[in-house]
Amino acid sequence: MTGAMFIAECLKQEGVTKVFGQCGHTNYALIDACHRLGIEYVSFRHEQQAAHAADAYYRLSHKLAVVNVHLSPGLTNALTGVATAAADSTPMLVFAGNTPSYHHAREPHQGIRFHADASQGDIFRPICKRVWRVDDAKFLPDVMPRALNVAQTGRPGAVLIDVPMDVFSQQLHATPITRSRRPNFERVAAPAAGIAAAAKLLVAATSPVIFAGNGAVQSEAAPELRQVAELLGAPVATTLMAKGVFSEDHPLSVGMTGIWGTRVANSLARSADVILAVGTAFGEADCSSWNPNYTFSIPPTQLIQIDIDPQEVGKIYPVAVGLVGDAKATLAELASAVNTAGIHPSPARAADLKTQQDAWRHELSVEQRNGDKPIHPARLLNEISRIAPKDTVFVTDVGWNKNGAGQQLVATRPQSFITSGGMATMGFAPAAAIGAKIAAPDRPVMALVGDGGFLSVVGAVTTAVELGVPVVWVIFNNFCFSTIRSVGTTYFNNAYGTEFRTPDGEPYNPDFVMLAKAFGIQAACVEEPDDLPAALTKALAANVPYLLEVRTRGDVPMPRTGHWDIAEFLVAGND
Repeated sequence: MTGAMFIAECLKQEGVTKVFGQCGHTNYALIDACHRLGIEYVSFRHEQQAAHAADAYYRLSHKLAVVNVHLSPGLTNALTGVATAAADSTPMLVFAGNTPSYHHAREPHQGIRFHADASQGDIFRPICKRVWRVDDAKFLPDVMPRALNVAQTGRPGAVLIDVPMDVFSQQLHATPITRSRRPNFERVAAPAAGIAAAAKLLVAATSPVIFAGNGAVQSEAAPELRQVAELLGAPVATTLMAKGVFSEDHPLSVGMTGIWGTRVANSLARSADVILAVGTAFGEADCSSWNPNYTFSIPPTQLIQIDIDPQEVGKIYPVAVGLVGDAKATLAELASAVNTAGIHPSPARAADLKTQQDAWRHELSVEQRNGDKPIHPARLLNEISRIAPKDTVFVTDVGWNKNGAGQQLVATRPQSFITSGGMATMGFAPAAAIGAKIAAPDRPVMALVGDGGFLSVVGAVTTAVELGVPVVWVIFNNFCFSTIRSVGTTYFNNAYGTEFRTPDGEPYNPDFVMLAKAFGIQAACVEEPDDLPAALTKALAANVPYLLEVRTRGDVPMPRTGHWDIAEFLVAGND
C-alpha cells in the first residue's frame, strides 16, 4: 500500500472518523486515502478554523483530533489553532504535506528553507510534544504508533507528522499496528499511601474546598468529583476550562475562581484550610496572578494536588500531599477512603455557603435585569442562561462572551462550556462551535462571540452551510474590541485603535443580517432587551445555521472579583 493508505489505515484502526483541514497538492493523497476508508474530511476555508473545529470536536467526543493541511502557508495558517489546542491539552495529530524529499536541498516551490532544508516543522516545536519529518515511508510503521501514543498519554497534546508528498505515494509492505503499542490500561490511581494521607487531611479539615481543572474533564471524573464533594460537604470551585464538570445548580457549586471568578469561589478558596486540587495547572487567570490576597493563599492553606503529570504537582504551590494519577481513578479511591472514615458534613457550613451564594446572585442581578439600550452584556448572558436548554453546549470566544460567561452562565453538564483557556484566542468560537456540533449532534450548540472575533474568521460559517451543521452564533455587536477599549479608557484615557468607525466617526460594522443571508444563513438582529427571550428561542428552535446579532454595550468592564497584576503597572498609563 502507499504511505498515505498506511496512515489512513492507522487512523481507521484508531477509530478516527473525522479529519479536519484544507486541501493542497501536497496533502491530497492523504485526503483521498482517508476517503477510501470512509473517514470524512471536514474542509474549512482556512486552516486555523479547521484546527479550532478539530479541537472542539475532541472536547465534546473525547475522540482524537486529527488535522491534515498543505505545506508552508497551510501549516503556518494552522499554527494558532494548533497552539490553542496544545495550550489546553487537547490530543491532536497534525499532518502536513511537504515538498518532495528529493528536492529538499534545492529551491522547491513553497518550501521553507531559510535556515535548514524543508524545515517547516521547526515552527511547531515550541507547541508540540513531538515533531517528526518522515523522509521515507519505511519509517511510518514506527512513527505512527509513537505519535498516537505521545499525543494521547500523560498530559495530552499536539504532535506533528511532516510528510514530503512523494512519501505519501511510496509503496511499503507493513501491517498497521497502533493500539497494542501503547498502554491499554491507562487509568492508574495514585498510590494507596498517598490516598490515605489525603483522606486523613480532608476528614480533619474544617473548611475544605475542592478545585477542579481541565484534567477532571478529560478524565471524565464528574461522578467521582461529586461523590467526594458530597461526602465532605465541600464547596467545589472550578477553573474556566472545567466549568460544568460539577453541575453549577448543585448546592455545593461556587463557580470559577480567579480574575473574573465568582466572589464566593475566590473567598472560599482564600479562606480554606485544605484544598483538594484535581487536574489543574493553577494558571494565572484562575489564581488572580497568584496574589494570596485574592484567590489562593497557599500556605497557610494546605494543598492536596492530583495530576496525571508529575511535573504539575507542586509547580506553582507547595503540596502537603502530591498525588500522581488519573483523576477519575484517584478520586474513586479517595471517595472510598473518605467514606470509610465516616465524616459528617457541617450543616452550619452549608447554611453559610447558601447565604454567600444568595448574596452573590443578588449582586449580579442588578446588571442582569438592566433594561437600557444598547443591551448590557450581563442581561444578554442571563437571558441565554434562562432560555437555553440544560444540555446546550456553549462555545465562547474572548471578552465578555468568555470571561463574563464563565462567571455568570450556569453550566450543569460536563463538556458544556468550551473555550480557549491557555491562549485566549480571538476567533476560536465560530469554527469551534461547528466541531462541537459535529461531535454532539443531539445537543444544541451556541457560539458566543464578539463582532471583532467573528469577523476575523467569518469564513468558518461556510462549512456549517455546506455540511448542514445547525449552530447558533450569537454576536455581541458593540462596534469595538470592548475589553481592550476598557484597558485604553481606564489606564490611558484613550480608545484609539479599539473602535470600529467610518472616516466621519460613525460606528461601523457590516450589516450582519445581510452578511448571514449572503452565506445562506438565517439571521436576526435584537436591539430591545425585552425581545431577547423570543429571539433566542426562535434561533435555537430553527435547527439550521443561525446568526443572532445583539447590539450590546461596549463600555462596561467585566465584574472583577479577583486580581490581575498588569493593573499595577498600567495604572500610570504613559504619564
